[in-house]
Amino acid sequence: MEKEPRRKLITAATIDYPAASEFLVSFPDEWELVQHMSRGDTPLYIAAMPPSQEAPRRHQFYGLTPEINVTLTTYRLYKFFQPWPMPSVIAAWDERTGTGRVERIGNLKIQLQPFGQAQAWFGHTFGVLWECYLYETRRSEANWQAELSAIWQTVEQDMSVAKLFTQPHEPTFAEGYADFLSRLGYAPSLAYPRWWSKSI
Repeated sequence: MEKEPRRKLITAATIDYPAASEFLVSFPDEWELVQHMSRGDTPLYIAAMPPSQEAPRRHQFYGLTPEINVTLTTYRLYKFFQPWPMPSVIAAWDERTGTGRVERIGNLKIQLQPFGQAQAWFGHTFGVLWECYLYETRRSEANWQAELSAIWQTVEQDMSVAKLFTQPHEPTFAEGYADFLSRLGYAPSLAYPRWWSKSI
């Protein structure tokens, strides 16, 4: 049985910002909403492009067996968005006095700004979460690891597989990455030493 079509990212943003005249995001008709989250009063959107089917490849991920690799035929790109409202302000300027005043607020545009992304390959049983990270500006904020953890688990749920693999290193996560993976339930794989794994 096929899953029902997901609500579009733009639809969710329109509900949150009904006064907006325009939403600025790449491929506005493509992004599907995976999870609606919040950060204080600001909504956050975990969205993904529609899954794409890939040809089976026996040696796609080094260190995993060909039997696992050939099952990883679905690819999905995820991005994490935060809305940035950009109201247009109409002002009157008095040159004589050098003062201005706001006459009215014009159209409200919302920039859906990405602050991280993930890439995943999966099949019916196995999945590889190749990357899941926040951009540098987000990693400079407090509690970014807790936010990344919640987003990571959202991506895992969307993949809907029994066993997940991931790499034990991430260039954007300089220190403590192994501890971070452990808190998410991953452990070094005995059968595949280059990978960490987790059973759902």
